[in-house]
Amino acid sequence: MLNEQIHSNVKKLMPSLLILFVLSNLMVQAFVTVSPLIATNFNISASTASIQATITTITLGVCSVIYGTLSDYIPVKKLLIFGISVLSFGSILGFVFQGNYGMIVVARAVQTMGQAAISSLYLVIASRYLEGSTKIKYFAYFTACFQLAQAAGVLVGGIITTYISWQLLLLIPLCSIVFIPIVMRYTPVEEQGERKKVDFIGLVLFSGMIVLLTLFVDGLRVPYLIGMFALTLIFLFYISRNQQAFITPQFFKENKRYFRALYMVISIYLVQFAFSFVSTFVVTDGYQEPLSLVSYILLPAYIAAAIIGGIGDKITNKLGRFNTILLGISLITAGLLIAGVFITQGKIILSISGILFFVGFNTLYSPLLDTVTGTLPSNELGRGIGLNDLSINISGSLGVAICGKLIASKAADKINLLSTPQNLRTFQTIFFLLSIVGILAIVFFQFNKNKLKVVQKKDA
Repeated sequence: MLNEQIHSNVKKLMPSLLILFVLSNLMVQAFVTVSPLIATNFNISASTASIQATITTITLGVCSVIYGTLSDYIPVKKLLIFGISVLSFGSILGFVFQGNYGMIVVARAVQTMGQAAISSLYLVIASRYLEGSTKIKYFAYFTACFQLAQAAGVLVGGIITTYISWQLLLLIPLCSIVFIPIVMRYTPVEEQGERKKVDFIGLVLFSGMIVLLTLFVDGLRVPYLIGMFALTLIFLFYISRNQQAFITPQFFKENKRYFRALYMVISIYLVQFAFSFVSTFVVTDGYQEPLSLVSYILLPAYIAAAIIGGIGDKITNKLGRFNTILLGISLITAGLLIAGVFITQGKIILSISGILFFVGFNTLYSPLLDTVTGTLPSNELGRGIGLNDLSINISGSLGVAICGKLIASKAADKINLLSTPQNLRTFQTIFFLLSIVGILAIVFFQFNKNKLKVVQKKDA
């Protein structure tokens, strides 16, 4: 039975962490929204302006694993204070050097280092100190706030750039400082336990491996892939010879159910970022409408997904964990199929498809994360959650990279499945291919769900 005082303190802490998560995470979408202004402001190409988004993705993926791993032997309170401090420092750095694009990129990377601490440690705290339906409820709040942050990023980015100045976006996360006293008071006091040296060599090797993998995913360039494989071999040799490595071969041997669950995550999240990415091209190249219209088309989807995320625990309690995951994948697949079949019908259908798609992801997030974390012992939750976050980011980025290559090559322009106008054929084909991925994810899940059951849970 969990200590009642700790349980009470955690429940008082979680709302503040959710606010911090929204404050930091809305920056991602806000900076996507203002990218054209940044390109104009610094007289750089759209490709160069997107570098900050790529660096942010890499930093978020790497730091999620690092914070998650460190939380297995460093108190989460220390890591949270460090994360908030880094987030605030990045805000000041960016605003002071707002006239230099290189420093803007550095500042966004620093902010993301702090953001990663908040998101990763929220999940670690919920997994470690909450149980059953309460834990699922806070997972649901987390995914609802993710969509809320996406919607807020669109609105805040538009409002600030229209009426004030995009540079003020950099100062928004500075508000996180006011939450330090709450974090100090309510974060559980953990024993240091077995003192371990931070495995800097292992973390550097692992980080380099992930950076190269992310760069390959972003550009599909072979040298990055070769470099990644080389670093992977070095990393595997290192952890096989070092019993104090932050992750050891034993972790892989003892947690086979965890990695089976992780394969499930990768198969589902391969399509996560692709819908909004492809939709921008459907609107601009297919419908010949301004880019700004994409935000309004997807905004209802973000709002609907946030609402569903907020009641996700109730859906899971009603249907059961595995049935809820199946429902989520089915909604995602349906959204992709409808977008493909009715692509010629215009913006409203695309918006409806987006609602199904994003609602699907928010429906399955909580029970899927509960399934993943339920396969691990408490003392390995941190690195498990970190690897889960990394898998989501990398697989989602890979999906976008593949879609980008298909769009750029125009190879699918010749495919005409439903007598579709040529300017929409590629996008229709991509939506169909993504829906096939969704169908395969359903099949994979159905064949593996009995192997993912957790002893202490009641599974559907």
